[in-house]
Amino acid sequence: MEALMKTFRLRGLHLLLQEDKKELTEEQVKIQEGLVINREEDGWWLVEAVVAESGVATFQQLLNEACKVVMEVLISHTQNDPATMVGRVRSIRSLTDRYSILIDGKMAVKKEEVFNYILETLIEDGYSGDELLTEFKKRKQDRGSWSRHLARSLYKQYRTQGYSPLDHAE
Repeated sequence: MEALMKTFRLRGLHLLLQEDKKELTEEQVKIQEGLVINREEDGWWLVEAVVAESGVATFQQLLNEACKVVMEVLISHTQNDPATMVGRVRSIRSLTDRYSILIDGKMAVKKEEVFNYILETLIEDGYSGDELLTEFKKRKQDRGSWSRHLARSLYKQYRTQGYSPLDHAE
């Protein structure tokens, strides 16, 4: 039996970029609309972002250079925590007065990995016992911000080690 692809509404998109070996920056993409599709095929997702002409330049550069990009994808509801993905721009298509950007991606971080990361930082910060549990519960409530910390850490790891989840899929 064939697996059905699940489609979700794209609510937000942030790209982690590093220009000219400088500081890592987060670029919020101003999307007009978009979809996120779980292709149910070896962990692949397809992100479609519809943007104004002013938002195309970054994607054009990523497409021309065939660069992988770490991105935070906000799926379905603005209150949801972002999904951290590594992706590559597949295509840019001109519409009447805007552009459709297609990005193939794979999840780079699972929810439990965010929790593990929070726990590791708590231990590094010297927490233990009841303090550890209390602080863990507190930090767990702000999972979105910890997801961003982990995304930045992954980006740096991919840049230095040259590895990403896309490498095993090509």
